[in-house]
Amino acid sequence: MKYLSELLKHLQQPYYYEGPDPRIRDVVYDSRMAGKDALFVAVRGYRTDGHTYIFSAYQNGATACVVEKPVDCPVPQIVVNDSRSALADLSHALYHSQPLPFPLLGITGTNGKTTMTHLLYQLAESSGSSPALIGTLGARSAGRYRDEARTTPESRDLALLFRRFEREYTTAVFMEVSSHAIALQRIHGLLFDSAVFTNLSRDHLDFHTDMEAYFQTKARLFRQLRPGGVSIVNTGDAYGKRLYDLISTEKISYAVHDANADFHFSELSVNIHGVRGVLNTPAGAFRVDSPLLGTFNAENICGSIAAWLQLFPGKNAIVDNFPFRPVDGRMEMIKSSRGTAVIDYAHTPDAMEKALNAASRLSGRKRIITVFGCGGDRDREKRPMMGRIAEAGSDIIILTNDNPRREDPRQIAENILSGIANREKTEICLDRKEALKKAYGYSEKGDIIMILGKGAEKYMEIRGEMIPFNDKSVINEMERHK
Repeated sequence: MKYLSELLKHLQQPYYYEGPDPRIRDVVYDSRMAGKDALFVAVRGYRTDGHTYIFSAYQNGATACVVEKPVDCPVPQIVVNDSRSALADLSHALYHSQPLPFPLLGITGTNGKTTMTHLLYQLAESSGSSPALIGTLGARSAGRYRDEARTTPESRDLALLFRRFEREYTTAVFMEVSSHAIALQRIHGLLFDSAVFTNLSRDHLDFHTDMEAYFQTKARLFRQLRPGGVSIVNTGDAYGKRLYDLISTEKISYAVHDANADFHFSELSVNIHGVRGVLNTPAGAFRVDSPLLGTFNAENICGSIAAWLQLFPGKNAIVDNFPFRPVDGRMEMIKSSRGTAVIDYAHTPDAMEKALNAASRLSGRKRIITVFGCGGDRDREKRPMMGRIAEAGSDIIILTNDNPRREDPRQIAENILSGIANREKTEICLDRKEALKKAYGYSEKGDIIMILGKGAEKYMEIRGEMIPFNDKSVINEMERHK
């Protein structure tokens, strides 16, 4: 516990407060989390405003609150300009989560973040280290997963994670950094030892309005490096090349096919057996032989090794011929008595195109049956684009639900369908479980069932409810009852 006056010294912005000096046990941003001696920080969300829950926080035991505008309520109020950055400052101060006792690597970009954090985790575990990761699949440390509500948790939740990692003697943390997290100040106050940029393609334009705003948000991460911190950038991506040219501090480039990049491949082979080749680096050449599918995974391996050698230059021996394993829900192949299912998180036009291209190159394959949908309350303009891409890369298309949220699922499917010229090979089945059963039933030996959009997610978000659902579990259940 700390006195409120002690915590307020850590605010990196002007504030106004006159009142008592209570002891603070916890910092919260959800009134339902408030308890005795809690400090409630009112933040504005997409659909709700924390300021409307101040009285609820008071009833639950909060002894003070942080606001951007005074509210008529008996709880003492600290008035700030930006409650989100205040949440970060106060959380890190209360939970003693700064400075960090371990290296922190942030990975940002549209695609590849989850795969790269897991590849780095594999490297660290094999080296005898005790790593942790934070991302779309949750937080992992000491060999255990814990679910998190967001790809990059709120700053208060990050502070608690960092404190737990310290108690577990964590040696390095690999963290996905979403554009929302940057824009909404979730990583405010953090300094990264290294940051990686993977790529940028159309996504989240419901939030960022256009690609330029999306790019500029991503670029902000690279201004949060420690002195001497290194930027690691995929210059094989057009936006990555632009970012690399803008960065004036120490930087490393990687690109699968560009011999001028610091990290690049030669003798590269990408097929049904995975990725094979020679990775050329400033530390020498290393063999790569991995079952990961697709050129984009060669890119992920390239960037992961670049990040590893930058963070741990004395541990390069482990890299040669390292047996990188597939990541759950990322081009994850499931053999069945019928077609082979491939589950992938691809939910953007670029990711879908890459996933279907990788599937088309699998030797011996017959038809490609694609099952996908688009998320509700998100960028509508990408839906017909994904329809066109699915049509170009599939023999059969089944449109279904993918977290419709508060939108009409039928309308989402119709939006996708507007981009598909050949309707004869397309059908709509909004029940995702039934759609997977149809694809499984249609498939024969040699067919590839591409199940896209949700990856390893364990839920379906419909009308504010998180309904348990997992693509892999459905496929395994069908196989058991074939």
